[in-house]
Amino acid sequence: MLEIHDIKKVFQRGTSSEQQALAGLSLCLQPGEFVTVIGSNGAGKSTLFGAIAGSFFVDRGSIRLDGEDITYQKEYLRAKHIGRLFQDPNTGTAPGLTIEENLALVYSKATRRFSLSLALRPADRRYFKELLARLDMGLENRLKAKVGLLSGGQRQALTLLLSTMVPPKLLLLDEHTAALDPLTAAKVMELTEEIAGQNKITTLMITHNVASALKMGTRTIMMDKGQIVMELEGEERKTMTSQDLLQRYRQIMHKELDNDRMLFSGEEE
Repeated sequence: MLEIHDIKKVFQRGTSSEQQALAGLSLCLQPGEFVTVIGSNGAGKSTLFGAIAGSFFVDRGSIRLDGEDITYQKEYLRAKHIGRLFQDPNTGTAPGLTIEENLALVYSKATRRFSLSLALRPADRRYFKELLARLDMGLENRLKAKVGLLSGGQRQALTLLLSTMVPPKLLLLDEHTAALDPLTAAKVMELTEEIAGQNKITTLMITHNVASALKMGTRTIMMDKGQIVMELEGEERKTMTSQDLLQRYRQIMHKELDNDRMLFSGEEE
């Protein structure tokens, strides 16, 4: 479904600030697979997502999505098939528009008809309310509320809904709960797993929470210096604890994981 072969990316080549962000990375995801991605700061996780989404072109290698070579396809074309959420809850929605208008903009892509609030039918609004009710945040009763007035958790949950309303071929989640309080983050994580599972959306999720990385999805990969240095799945992953994973990292890399935030959030719940 997603096939990444030997991709390499160097930023600021030929300068004193040259940085090899991706170093011959290869990765394959099957349809509907949910893979969590962990690694220290600067490991190349967000750079990998940028390469997949088309934020920049790789220097070498290839990226195929559902059999199509998208290696040098422009970002706006990839966005038709790739959903992406970021850390900041303020991205992904139009704050000056209402919840209803945000939903209508996405809905119009699926129905191929113009459907801002003035053109919405009663059936459309009922559908929107049904979708929002699944979030269990009371947003189904606030269709006319400006999105900019919502809490961070509400906005991120709405962004998740908008990104999957027309199920994408691939969903990229770049620490999408990092800016939320623990209770809200847990709720959004639960919604993430539910929505991805129900719609069989192939998903890649970056997280600093080692426990969540091992618990969610079907496979976990760890990155370091632009490469995948560890891959866990099946029974091995199911029985591994956060401390087991950190010990495995020490054995493979011969160093400690340089990320205090990950070590803290990796404590077993």
